[in-house]
Amino acid sequence: MIYEKTELNFLERDCLLQFGEKEGAKIFGRASKLYAELIVTTDYKNDPLYERQLKGLVYPVIAYYKTLLSVGYREPNALGLVRTEVEKAAKNSGDILHAQLRRNFPFHAFRRNIKNFMAYKFPAGDWVCTPPKAKGGKITFQIRQCLYYTVAHKFGCPELCPVFCDYEKIAFHGLGPKIVCERSGELATGHETCDFCFKKGK
Repeated sequence: MIYEKTELNFLERDCLLQFGEKEGAKIFGRASKLYAELIVTTDYKNDPLYERQLKGLVYPVIAYYKTLLSVGYREPNALGLVRTEVEKAAKNSGDILHAQLRRNFPFHAFRRNIKNFMAYKFPAGDWVCTPPKAKGGKITFQIRQCLYYTVAHKFGCPELCPVFCDYEKIAFHGLGPKIVCERSGELATGHETCDFCFKKGK
């Protein structure tokens, strides 16, 4: 099925367990149809990173959420169901990130590669970030324009923004314990920027 190549590749199984075979198949089928419509009607601007982020996480989440609303789930309940799936995806992403780090990967190596890390996670054009500042055991930068924020508002579901924010928080736990990610403000909660701080852990 079309969701198998996304970060919510487990969604069909979870829908069947959560809603029962008949209702679960209906919900998953509608979500898959909406997801397919989204991916074929989008101009990816010849940007593979932009395409990867939309197809991999953003559109699967939006399609599932809008499907739940369309079949009668109230917003709080729909958000709760979506959050459960996104948290599972984030933990998987964090595990992959952790596995990619060498056992003795030091903070200073991460600091040297922070621009490459940011270019992959927050590619220019759809993300607008300030240049990273490294001082001692900390690296700080701000995100002034967020892909999650922009797309969620575009499709009329800004309430998904905190869900995407939590995805990043959980996923970045995979950098630990040597590297810790903290945030003091988020666009989703009314701040002017998302304030990131990566600091040396244990």
